Amino acid sequence: MLTVIWGAIAARRAQALAVLLLTVLASAAAAAAPSYVAAAGQALARHEVSGATPNELRLRLADPVEYPGMPGNPARAPFADKVRQLTPAGFEVVLGAQSSGVAAGPAGTVTSSLVFRAGVCERVTVAGACPGATPRGQFPEVMVSTQTAARLGVVVGDRFTFGVVPVRVVGVYEPLDLTDPFWLGAEYIRPAAAGPTSTPAVGSAEDAIFTAEAAPLTDDDAILYRSTADLYVTEQLLDDRSAADLRAVVAVATRDASRAGLGGGTSLSLLLDRVALQRGQLADGVTLGAGLLVLLCWLVLFVAISSAADQRRPEQGLLLLRGVQRRRLWALAIGEHAVPVLIAIPLGCLGGVGAAALLAAHTLPARADVTVDATVLGFAAVGAVGALAAVLLAQLRMLSGSVVDLLRRVPARTRGWRATIGDIVAVSVAVAAVVQLRSGGSPSGLALVAPVAGALAAGVLLARLAMIVGGAAGSALLARGRTADGLALLQVARQPRFRPLIALLTVVVAMLAFTAATSEIASAAYTDRAVVEVGAPRVVEVDATSRSHLLTAVRTADPEGRFAMAAVVATVSPETGTPLLAVDSARLATVAASHPSYGASLADIARKIHPAAPGEPVYFRGQLLDMVLSASFDAAAFGGNRVRLAVTVASANGTRVVPSRKDIEPGRRAYPLQVPECAQECRLIKIEIVAPVVSRQLEVHFEELRSSDESGGRDTVVLNGARFADLKRWRLSDTSTTHASATTAALVLTVDENRRSTPAGISVVDAPFPLPGYLTRATGALLGASHPFDGVDGTPTTASVLGLADRLPRLGGAGLVVDLEYADRLAVASQNGTEEVWLTPSAPVDVLDRLRAQGLVIKADRTAAGVRQEFDRQGAALALRFNLFAALAGVLIGAAGLIAMAAAEQRTRVAMLVALRRQGLPPRAIRGGYGWPVAVAAGSGAVVTLVIWLLTRDGQRLFSDGRSPVPLPDWPDVGRLLLFAVPTIALFALTALVLGRVVAASVRRRSRR
Repeated sequence: MLTVIWGAIAARRAQALAVLLLTVLASAAAAAAPSYVAAAGQALARHEVSGATPNELRLRLADPVEYPGMPGNPARAPFADKVRQLTPAGFEVVLGAQSSGVAAGPAGTVTSSLVFRAGVCERVTVAGACPGATPRGQFPEVMVSTQTAARLGVVVGDRFTFGVVPVRVVGVYEPLDLTDPFWLGAEYIRPAAAGPTSTPAVGSAEDAIFTAEAAPLTDDDAILYRSTADLYVTEQLLDDRSAADLRAVVAVATRDASRAGLGGGTSLSLLLDRVALQRGQLADGVTLGAGLLVLLCWLVLFVAISSAADQRRPEQGLLLLRGVQRRRLWALAIGEHAVPVLIAIPLGCLGGVGAAALLAAHTLPARADVTVDATVLGFAAVGAVGALAAVLLAQLRMLSGSVVDLLRRVPARTRGWRATIGDIVAVSVAVAAVVQLRSGGSPSGLALVAPVAGALAAGVLLARLAMIVGGAAGSALLARGRTADGLALLQVARQPRFRPLIALLTVVVAMLAFTAATSEIASAAYTDRAVVEVGAPRVVEVDATSRSHLLTAVRTADPEGRFAMAAVVATVSPETGTPLLAVDSARLATVAASHPSYGASLADIARKIHPAAPGEPVYFRGQLLDMVLSASFDAAAFGGNRVRLAVTVASANGTRVVPSRKDIEPGRRAYPLQVPECAQECRLIKIEIVAPVVSRQLEVHFEELRSSDESGGRDTVVLNGARFADLKRWRLSDTSTTHASATTAALVLTVDENRRSTPAGISVVDAPFPLPGYLTRATGALLGASHPFDGVDGTPTTASVLGLADRLPRLGGAGLVVDLEYADRLAVASQNGTEEVWLTPSAPVDVLDRLRAQGLVIKADRTAAGVRQEFDRQGAALALRFNLFAALAGVLIGAAGLIAMAAAEQRTRVAMLVALRRQGLPPRAIRGGYGWPVAVAAGSGAVVTLVIWLLTRDGQRLFSDGRSPVPLPDWPDVGRLLLFAVPTIALFALTALVLGRVVAASVRRRSRR
């Protein structure tokens, strides 16, 4: 039998070579999937690590017991032994110890930490030296940061005290890389405070003070320290272990640490969750592309071997007629094709790994290694065995057919249930996949391959329809005398093997167009989401001393309002509150990035949220305020219940409620208030009478407010009686009543007799109230209604809805936008939310230096383009790229299928056309007939693309977090689709044309006509 098998392979070398090549493609496609998934999983994990917060990269173990003495290396302490027992394999351990206290130097004091941390000297540049061990009786050596040294007023060689312990400065350090997780974010290098004294150098005066490995103290009890251990996850661990395994390891370590009496804390699970999500989405997405390639290879093999088997039907019939057993024919068929299949497995592994390496080098966000392992070999074997199954299935009809049927030149058409069972199965799978995809939730199971299943089912049905229509059209054309076209159509319609070819080409065209459309939609969605989420081309997160400081700093850095805008963002869950965006409205239309999904123009939003102010703010300067008022109440009735005056002022350092130095008494008096922060300038917000219990009616006449410096000089009248009496300048903060005094120029505040839980007061009317705002329609509020929200100071307030938008910059589909200046004027408490500076692309290169010069601290800097690139580096985007690569490779496989089928039937086709030519068939009628499957595939491919797009577009996963504040485009760009579809159809048409010319040349050569 082996001799017969080798003889069959030698006799049918072309077919064996075709089986080998197509099986290699199937194995390579199957092997490329796990190779690429493994490499991309590494790259995604490394990319997540690079962007993770320090606390997400480590597990902190801490000794709850404080020990006396200088913080030192706990490596030889019982704590270190416990840590070594608890540390999972592969984690890097950094031991340390620290104590909190106050450092006092010649120039000032600093609240900081005295820290020992292994490896600190390798991560800093030092002016002087790193601290070393000192014997008992000598000053312990320490190393301070540049900012701490400046605050304390010390240099190398000087001394200062930490608590009550004198220490000596042997080095002044600056960190080499502040992003190194070693520094744990702001735990050791504290961010600088905003204000005029801020410096562009990293860190602040509160940076950690590092000490030596050992430094005995005369009085050990003077300092108490606690030992710590940070267990860092490494890239190698993320490469070798799954996120689920690491999560379980961290949970066990945390539990065991608690049992051992150690404290533990980490956010590592957040990082592991993201890595697991990205890897899962990548694997699911690559399944679609790899499955498509493998399926196409199997289809091509089925079509090619079916065509070849049809040519050998008479041969098989004669063998059966002469008594050859069918099991021997099966053994011959299996053996003939098993040899190239076995050879294809290692070749497919190498090809798949090579393709994965090439794709990884051009698509992955970080370095990754592409390797061959048991999984790759297993997938390659599955692809090859599936190819063998397709080959045997293609020969099933021949090997199981009757002798009479095998001796026919044209095979009988399959009828009954056997003719439709394949179509029914394909349609059933497609329906189940689409239903599961559209049922909602994250795609899984059949839903992952819904586009491929839908394309295959539609392709099979349209191919059957094309065969029926082609036969009818061919007969009609022949009846009209159009021999060439009619004969070509009949040739296609009468040969059953053309149906799977049409289905194959249809699937290739449809999947390429669908994948290109999805890629185009994803690209547009990434851009749209980045624009809306960031809000402007560039957004810099800053730290300011107050909202007014933020506004003033930005306006000073950009006085003309051409490239910068101040903003405050308070993001909360839409279920628990209303996300808030407060902007400098005069600059909104210039700086913010517009987008059609907003449903409103930025210019209209800016105009409506900043109407004319109902009054002017009250500004003053001076470190002392004197409020002259007359109070009328029964002091005896009030008993011991105090009545006090409180004034709320806003300075560049924030908003503060200032109480008077003494209680209010009946009669006319001046009540002093200390406001040292108002030496430059302050704005008056509110004047309140604080009386928790009002036993009798209380009446207060506000007559005058004066400001002066600390010594009482430069006395200035801020508000006189007439301005107090102008009721339009004031707004009541509760249900009390006010009126202008009839006898004197003053404002009269009357508090009725009752028990009060909140102060009674008046606020300066320098901003519209309720605050005008533009709200998203998703909240369900009506135009002109009042909408509750938490203001920029975090206190509950209301907004007047002057406009509705579909979406808003930075907030997306849920939120409220208001004017920052008006919101600040209405604020009565400290800051709330994230302070930002929005910038246009035209911002000067030194814009950050300009902002720093105004006392702002730069905390983060991001751009819409950068966020867009981050979306491109997610697992869903990487899977899309693999799918596009697979669809392009599928085009070549489709062309190979066309060539393989033509090669298998060329001898019979040429013989038939030679006979017809000798009977008078005109030369122009001699065509290969391969153009019709291409033409049908082009049309049916367009139909199938439209169908599967309408059915599956809403279920496609384009973002790793599964959400986007911007609706996805309904339709892709037609020009981009044509960019992929036209070359594909042209390639198929050119292949059909060449094959037809080959057939015509063979006919001319054999017929000599």
